[in-house]
Order: sequence, then C-alpha cells, then structure tokens
Amino acid sequence: MPASVFVDYPKSDVESRNGWEAAVRLLLVPALFALFFICSRASTGFVCPPASTGPKSTPEQPDISRSGRDFLEVCSSIDSERNTDAARIQRDATCLGWVAGFADGFTVHEELLGVPRRDRMACVPRGVSTIRIVRVIKKYLADNPGKAHRPTRYIASIALAGAFPCKAGK
Repeated sequence: MPASVFVDYPKSDVESRNGWEAAVRLLLVPALFALFFICSRASTGFVCPPASTGPKSTPEQPDISRSGRDFLEVCSSIDSERNTDAARIQRDATCLGWVAGFADGFTVHEELLGVPRRDRMACVPRGVSTIRIVRVIKKYLADNPGKAHRPTRYIASIALAGAFPCKAGK
C-alpha cells in the first residue's frame, strides 16, 4: 500500500476553538432572533415578563407627529414654570426631541438635495433654540386653529416657512 501523501496532523487548540466558535455563532444568532420574537409576542410570562394588562402608572401620551392637536397636548407645558413630575418631563423631552429632529431634518433635506438657499422653504438661522421653534409652531396653531387636525410635519413646515423665510441673496 502506498504511503499517504496527506498527513493528518492533530488540530491545534486554536483551530478547533475557531470551529466551535463559528458553530456557536451560527446557532446563537437564530436563537436570539427567536427569543426576541417570542418575547415580543408573549403574554403568558413563561419565557419573558408578561405583557401588562392592567392600568398603567403613567397615561400613554399621544403621538406627537399625528396632528397639531396632539402636538399641542404633548408640548403644552413647554413655556410654563418648571416641574419635576415624571410624566411632564417625559412629554417635554418628547416635544423638544421631536422638534429638534424635525428642524434638523427639514434643513438637511434641502441641503442634501442641493436646493439653493433662496429657493428653500425655510431658513432657520443658526442659534435659534428648540424652545423658540416650539413657540413658532404653537403660535401658528393659535393663529390657524382650523389646521390643527393636519399632520404635525405639515404644520411645522408651514410655521417654519412663515417665521423664517429665505431671502434672496443670503
């Protein structure tokens, strides 16, 4: 019998461990997805904590982006005196976060599209605070209550365009 050209060397610890790690990774990823899916659907508490069916300790706040009415409800306390109520702090944070994100996205969108400054819908100057933008949107809604049913993104766009128009030559 001819001698084998291929010699079967014993595998080192590193080679066998890499194979083991790859097998664990292959099994771990689907297992995590399955666990996530089960937890997102579970209401029994068998695998995950049960879904809450009783009354919540804090009332659920409206979706700020749905309408001007919802915007006003969430942002109602922005100019009032300070308070440490947890629900109020959450509403204020939601309001300020939504408005800051909207204003930045609104500006960046036109910049990325290459719209010349003079043709942009609104030109919010640098340094304008988020609270000032909230005031602008609230004023627009106070002056146009019939539009409060419209989506907040529409209202905010029109409010910003009215308060911060772009001027030719800037």
